[in-house]
Amino acid sequence: MNKLARHLDAAPPQTPKEHKEISVDPKIFDRYVGTYQLTPNFSITITRDGDHLFEQATGQPKFEIFPASEKDFFLKVVDAQISFVTDSAGHATSLVLHQNGRDIPGNRVE
Repeated sequence: MNKLARHLDAAPPQTPKEHKEISVDPKIFDRYVGTYQLTPNFSITITRDGDHLFEQATGQPKFEIFPASEKDFFLKVVDAQISFVTDSAGHATSLVLHQNGRDIPGNRVE
């Protein structure tokens, strides 16, 4: 496990903040599906299952993420958010993981 993954795992669990989940057309989820590399040994993979979007970080379980806006999502199990950065066609080129007071960018690699 790399330093970032150890850091995220070692941080004391924080109660997720209240976020307002909104309805988003699930078709846009396809624009975000892929793998995003945050460090050489730590990636987040985004997958879609029907009308639900999931994230799975290297060496961690898969969790559903919920839309706060069309590009901003949050987890309910930990205090973490994911923002997608898109091109002019709306397809994600990168994401930013917001967790433990840090904003960690990751470029799409798949």
